[in-house]
Amino acid sequence: PYDVMLKRVPLLHAGDQAGLKDLEKQCLANNAKFMDWECTEEKMKLTKGGKALYMHCLPADISGVSCKAGEVADSVFDRYRNDTYREAGFKPYIIAAMILLGKRKDQVKTLKALLERKHSREIM
Repeated sequence: PYDVMLKRVPLLHAGDQAGLKDLEKQCLANNAKFMDWECTEEKMKLTKGGKALYMHCLPADISGVSCKAGEVADSVFDRYRNDTYREAGFKPYIIAAMILLGKRKDQVKTLKALLERKHSREIM
């Protein structure tokens, strides 16, 4: 979560290993509160018209497939599998962009310069 990142970054910059270990303990304790949560058919029916689109950046813990009790029911994951795989396919590009822009002081200037280059872009 974003609030964890806001705490983690200063700890990393300070080299505060004890603080990082404490933050990790806090995160694990928070995660434990939601161990029984699962995106099920019943939960999906609660969405507008029962037509919510299940999305996940993958890998997902699929109940009865990749683990005993996961975060999503097999039937929900299977119904939205193609959309989910399509979304997850963007993940490497998102990560690369985050790495690139994290190393630049003026991210907007960097992106504009890349867009203004006259090189053709190809999807392989």
